Order: sequence, then structure tokens, then C-alpha cells
Amino acid sequence: MARQPDVQYIQLNADESCIVKLGKRIFCKNAAPASERRKACKAVAVDPVAICGIVFAAVMLIAMAFGLLQYKQCLQESQQMSQYVSRLREENAQLQQTYRDGYDPEEIREIALDAGMVPAEKVEQVVLETPAPQQEQLQMSFWESVTNFLAGFFA
Repeated sequence: MARQPDVQYIQLNADESCIVKLGKRIFCKNAAPASERRKACKAVAVDPVAICGIVFAAVMLIAMAFGLLQYKQCLQESQQMSQYVSRLREENAQLQQTYRDGYDPEEIREIALDAGMVPAEKVEQVVLETPAPQQEQLQMSFWESVTNFLAGFFA
């Protein structure tokens, strides 16, 4: 059997190194009382990445709720505009009917004939055609075309 000083990798000052022998617990010299051990177990490590993720999710939830409110408002405005357009179309149809009923086309034609106007069917139409002027193309040498191109390019 190995003697105790020969075994160096066993340390008896940790909480897990307590020995249970025949139903009796023998605690180590440096072991803390049970109440202190329970308090120590209640400490929870906080992961900063998890906290950032939760905060980001909350911000996104608020942004989504705000977006839904704006969407509802846009739908209401769209519905109001469609009702307004339908009212304007009805009013336009009514005004066109009032305009058509307000004059007699035959009466206007008689007034125009009395004033000296002639119907379009009785007028002789003459069509004049003029040929488009042709531009003279100048024959330029290669160097003249290069200088013109560069002058136009840098102008």
C-alpha cells in the first residue's frame, strides 16, 4: 500500500473530497458549513452574449410593433384615399353630364355658320411636301478626324 506522503495528487481541502464512511460524513478541515455552501451555489454566472441577444430581441419586438402600427395607419389612409377618388369620379361624371346638357351642338353649329365658318368637308386640302436638306459630308484625312475626335473628347 502506498503511504500518504507518497501520493501527491490528492488534495483533501476541496468540498468534493469529503469522505462518507458507514453512513457518517466526515468533513474536511477546510470545508465550509452547509449554509455557506448553499449560498455559494445560488450565484449564477451571466453570459454577456445572452444578455445582448435578449436585449436585441426586445428591441426588434418593439420595432416590429411600431411597424405594425404604421402599417395599420397606412391601410386606413389608403382606404380614405380610395373613397376620396371614388367621390371625385362621381362628381366628375355629374359635372360632365351638366356640361353636355348645358349647350345644344346644333345651335352652336348654326351660330358658327352664320359667323362665316365653313364645314371641314367643303374645304379643299392641299398637301405640300418639301424635301429635307442633305448635309454635305466633308472628306477628312485620318489625322483631321483624330484631332476632331480628341478636340470633341476634351472639350
